[in-house]
Amino acid sequence: MALIELQKICKSFGEVKVLEDLDFKVEEGEMVAIVGKSGAGKTTLLNIIAAIEFPDSGKYIFDGGEVLIKNTGDGINFRKDRISLVVQHFALINDFTVYDNVELSLWESNMNASSRRKVVHKVLKSLGIDELSSKYPASLSGGEKQRVAIARAIVGNPKILLADEPTGSLDSDTEKEILAILKELNKKGMTIVIITHDQDVANVCDRTVVLNKN
Repeated sequence: MALIELQKICKSFGEVKVLEDLDFKVEEGEMVAIVGKSGAGKTTLLNIIAAIEFPDSGKYIFDGGEVLIKNTGDGINFRKDRISLVVQHFALINDFTVYDNVELSLWESNMNASSRRKVVHKVLKSLGIDELSSKYPASLSGGEKQRVAIARAIVGNPKILLADEPTGSLDSDTEKEILAILKELNKKGMTIVIITHDQDVANVCDRTVVLNKN
């Protein structure tokens, strides 16, 4: 049974049809790349999976149950403990330390401060950035910032990691490092969906889905 299944999804913005009768599946444990030209609907598709955008019509099935999202609050509740996102430009809070940026994802959990501290440092250590925990984003390299963004996304142990051009702002050597991290997370069982224009990124995935403009 697919972990994610979209059936006949349609989404328009005004008069512009972005997705039309789209069928899309992701099996649990897969690492899937979504490619296509600008305007083909890649980010819209990712946002629908994350319940940030809502389809105009069609059905979204997650882990065997239909997802019924009526408002932003429903989307937030749906994502919790299920889906996390990593974006190209990191989206870190500049006034927060590395530790604080990562811990932010656990604020609504039932963990106490001591437990949160242990989990955050464990994740930072696994990504090789624990020594940066007291640093601020402005002092980090692009690769370090993306590692922090990944740490923030995975600290709550979501079922799915969605990544929108996660290496788009990185040099080729740093890109390889980030892809190795994502591949290792996938080997440990995390389902990953990546939007990319980069064939090298698509090549490390199990499967590539091509979106074409309508």
